[in-house]
Amino acid sequence: MTQNEFKNLLYSIGFNPVESFSGIGIIICESTSDLPIVSLRDDYPNIKGSSTHVLSEISSLKSNYHDGFHIVNEKGELTHVAQYFSPPIVDEKLIDKSRLVGGRFIAALFGSVLQDVIMTGIVSKDRKASIFVDGKEVYFEDYS
Repeated sequence: MTQNEFKNLLYSIGFNPVESFSGIGIIICESTSDLPIVSLRDDYPNIKGSSTHVLSEISSLKSNYHDGFHIVNEKGELTHVAQYFSPPIVDEKLIDKSRLVGGRFIAALFGSVLQDVIMTGIVSKDRKASIFVDGKEVYFEDYS
């Protein structure tokens, strides 16, 4: 998945008219064996359709799968949902403290430096999107 394709995925989710949008965190990677993740659910959502459709549907506060991060491989296929993602603290100086950010933003920022992670991205509850690569925010857009 290219950065542009990832941007389009975040845009599609961010503009989806899903009721009670919760925001979303996504990790793009091929291998999850060394990722600091723990599944928050024992099952997988019973939703048919593209990765974009499934991610949009589970991004509602009404979904049991809205929490945590979701993992998509380089082909754009959804491989994991509702993962608690706890990357190690990298360098506090990476945080732009002039902006109001939260835990999902910081986890995505720090997680983007992990060896197996290609990039991470979020869309906040108020529909602001960011993509992170190697500890840097490389894309930001306000969809609100």
